[in-house]
Amino acid sequence: MRLIKPKKLKKGDAIGLISPSAPLAGLVLHRTKKAVKMLEELGFKVKVGKNALKITGYTAGSPKERAEDINSFFRDKEVRAIICFIGGNHSSQILKYLDFRLIKRNPKIFVGYSDATVLHFAFYTQCSLVTFYGPAALTQFAENPKIFSYTKEYFKKALEETKPIGKIKPSSYWTDEILDWFKKEDLKRPRKMKKNKGWQWLRKGKAEGPILGGCITSMMHLRGTKYWPDFSNSIFFWEIPESNNDFTKGERVENIDSYLTDIELSGIFKKIKGMIVGRFFGYSKQEEKEIIKIIKVRTAEYKFPILIGVDIGHTDPMITVPLGVKVKIDSSKNLFKIVETGVI
Repeated sequence: MRLIKPKKLKKGDAIGLISPSAPLAGLVLHRTKKAVKMLEELGFKVKVGKNALKITGYTAGSPKERAEDINSFFRDKEVRAIICFIGGNHSSQILKYLDFRLIKRNPKIFVGYSDATVLHFAFYTQCSLVTFYGPAALTQFAENPKIFSYTKEYFKKALEETKPIGKIKPSSYWTDEILDWFKKEDLKRPRKMKKNKGWQWLRKGKAEGPILGGCITSMMHLRGTKYWPDFSNSIFFWEIPESNNDFTKGERVENIDSYLTDIELSGIFKKIKGMIVGRFFGYSKQEEKEIIKIIKVRTAEYKFPILIGVDIGHTDPMITVPLGVKVKIDSSKNLFKIVETGVI
């Protein structure tokens, strides 16, 4: 596949904010205002999608309305990047309303994580577009008192520079603490941070290839569809979101076990060169041990290297990953390196 890369982001460029799934941008307006202010302080103009603040039950407008915000921003000559307010569980509803011809003719930076995985896969398979698994407006850009410097550093490296990101370094500190936005607990204090012990290699080795992946629960929506990527010779990454039962905890271990089984049955483990797993969110020490054991068991028949605990996904801070570009991993050097640029 010949990738289409968007133009880099510059100070003064306009960024469009969208809600492809959940309606939290309309429900927690103090976070919305904070995110807009932070992006403006970073030197960007901000446009909020016409439907992005709508509240229709568990979604931000109808599927057509959510899709139209994306189509309109790809049509808008002033907008250079599109960032999701937040994820959810229903981005897949908008796929049939997206104008992929328009999107392919007007390549732009697209950023988000969690349920945005669905859109990343769709843009990759239907448009060959490099998109970016990275920070969302309500979560990272509305952080109290401001976006984490580590998150900002890798956002800028991925989107504002035409040279490859290069070596990824683990963050010094991290958090998965949840402060209730609806009670405005997030305004009372910054979140508590923990010292980062760094990465862990579950299986040693080295590999290189295009990096593809996302949130494991969201990607499962697309298995068996035309939006499912070809993972041949790739470095496959995945990360774990919050549980539907308790948003302060990670997705239940037994569910992750079933998803990994489904992915193996899809033949992915036979195709990939390596695996990267994002840092676990909302797990106890015992649950971490259980999920590590499950990863080892589900991949026991394969030889690819496995790196876990990387700053990707539902914990903070996070890196911004250009999807589809070449990366290298090497346990002998404790190396994770993005060797190809995602922008031009």
